[in-house]
Amino acid sequence: MANVTDKLLQEDLRRVVRRLPKDIIKLIQEKGIFLGGGFIRALVCGEKPNDIDLFGPSKDRIELCVELLQKEGRKPRVLRTDNAITLIEPPRAAVQFITRWLYDDPRQCLREFDFTIAQAVVWWDESGWRSAVAPTFYADLASRRLRYTQPSRNEDAGGSMLRMRKFLGRGYHVSADDLALLMARVTVKMTQHPNFNAIATSENEQADILRGLLREVDPMLVVDGIDPVEVDHEDQ
Repeated sequence: MANVTDKLLQEDLRRVVRRLPKDIIKLIQEKGIFLGGGFIRALVCGEKPNDIDLFGPSKDRIELCVELLQKEGRKPRVLRTDNAITLIEPPRAAVQFITRWLYDDPRQCLREFDFTIAQAVVWWDESGWRSAVAPTFYADLASRRLRYTQPSRNEDAGGSMLRMRKFLGRGYHVSADDLALLMARVTVKMTQHPNFNAIATSENEQADILRGLLREVDPMLVVDGIDPVEVDHEDQ
């Protein structure tokens, strides 16, 4: 298991917290949820965050947080999938509560991100704001390298492949070794398909199975008309 004791630089942690809306800060401080993934990565490397990914210990806790946000007088569009509950209210950054993967410990969540450039979490405890990142988080961000982590979480087989495609489009790169690891996961899942031996006798038939596996994990990528907006949340 990788060492996950590294932390965000203090200036990066302050930048992340400053950019969080006040109602999200309140939820993190009072309801035991935490921030992870893309919002942190984007701010550290100077990109515009697409959304705010929040994780928690139970679906009941997450549903409570969704209810509390709606009671704040906001009227967001709510998108529910098997993976997340997403609150969409442009120009405010979309808020995405992950329901497919539940965690009591932010460090456990950290270990299950599929790429090291996403392995970052921020949470609150009695000592204040805390953070953890993968040991190669900063180095991989600086070199724009996609390092695949082979996460043990239950996931759609093609989810990481599609996320890799998204990152490649943003100028990141992947080594042959990491690409091979990712292709191996998709290949194993493909051969486990119940109809693989019966129908996969040609490349086109195998491609049909692969198309079924390449399902999008991130619901924000299937929401039309939602673009990243640079919003200063300090006054919200």
